[in-house]
Amino acid sequence: MTDRDEAIKINNALEDRGDTTYVATNSSALLEKITRQEFNALILDTEIIPELELNIVQFVKERVPGMKIILVTSKDKLDSAIAIARNQDFNYLLKPLNISELTFMLEKIENAAVKYEEPAQDSYFREKFIGKSDKIKKVMAVSAKVAKSESNILITGETGTGKELISRAIHELSHRAHAPFIAVNCAAIPENLLESELFGYKKGAFSGAVADKKGLIELADKGTLFLDEIGDLSLNLQSKLLRVLEYRELRRLGDETLKKVDIRIIAATNQDLYAMIKEKKFREDLFFRLNVIHINIPPLRERKEDIPLLIRFFIEKYNKLGGRNIVSIDSAARNLLAYYDYPGNVRELDNIIQHAFAMSQNDILGVEDLPVQLHNVTPYFKLGSHEDAIKPLTEGDKDTELLLSEIEKRTIQKGFSVYAGNHTKVARALGISRSTLWRKMKQYKLNP
Repeated sequence: MTDRDEAIKINNALEDRGDTTYVATNSSALLEKITRQEFNALILDTEIIPELELNIVQFVKERVPGMKIILVTSKDKLDSAIAIARNQDFNYLLKPLNISELTFMLEKIENAAVKYEEPAQDSYFREKFIGKSDKIKKVMAVSAKVAKSESNILITGETGTGKELISRAIHELSHRAHAPFIAVNCAAIPENLLESELFGYKKGAFSGAVADKKGLIELADKGTLFLDEIGDLSLNLQSKLLRVLEYRELRRLGDETLKKVDIRIIAATNQDLYAMIKEKKFREDLFFRLNVIHINIPPLRERKEDIPLLIRFFIEKYNKLGGRNIVSIDSAARNLLAYYDYPGNVRELDNIIQHAFAMSQNDILGVEDLPVQLHNVTPYFKLGSHEDAIKPLTEGDKDTELLLSEIEKRTIQKGFSVYAGNHTKVARALGISRSTLWRKMKQYKLNP
């Protein structure tokens, strides 16, 4: 078996597990990836070690202490492999590779990492939030860290990114978890009603006030008040909310007495509050009261490696809710969903999968089950949007017997031009696996 065949074999096995892979075909590419810390496990063929002119195991341990190493070696070089990594934490596999043994070893490494390295807060997020991207992991880590504090928090992010979910998580990890979590959508309640909803009122304060009523701020006493869409709060209510934050007290509508409250406020918005301050639409002093800790949740289009995990989560969710047994989603639909930009973010992906469940009559979801507006989001549409890509065939090219092959070859070249030689992105763009891309490159003698 050739080294490339081994690489394809490993790549296919890891893709089936849902992992993101990168095959380094030379030493410089490998060292660059290690330095950038773009992966957490290294499967290293001992054949490449002499090219590196350094102790690669020691190099990795010093640069990325948490990375796990699996050495792949032939029987005749086993002693050398052991000598290379002597007294180091490593595993090894013999050629030809046994894929079951490889996946078992990777699962063992993952389980060990969870068992010995994962704090309780991280475990909480792992159970409630779906995502493995660095960006969402950072959000989880910051949220877990600040949960135990009493500081107010401002969460920003586009619609549908999960701002309320993060807010609830912070509350549940805080010392206030035993007390209420009260959520208010400031954009959903008319201004003339929102004040009475927030602050409550005294009997007789206005027509229809037939009894005293506590406001949502009072109901959140000792707990957390989540103010969603804080940017839609009127200047009048912003002023009153500021007083609550400064003095920890409020006055109900129509009441003359002040009431003490002990609350933590988590505010959220999809608007640019800095711009609103300049336009005199948002109070700067209130902003600084709320923005003690700032958490920004990235949009789904910036963490697309989370999409396969979210798809699986929503499939399982709607299988349980509807008593269905949808097994998976076919590759064409999966590739299409990998390209879509999701203006509605995770909430929109949820709706897309729910729509597909309603339309599908099979146990595998397909493109025809997805909403109509997605049908034009194709890999070739994406590639075709780049004017500087490879030129189309000319009239003279039509005489060749290999017209279809030539189109395929140029499409692959176009992909490498658009995505700067990134094999994973090109494969996804063309709707094929990385192993198929490798075979096509070998067939057409392409070396981008």
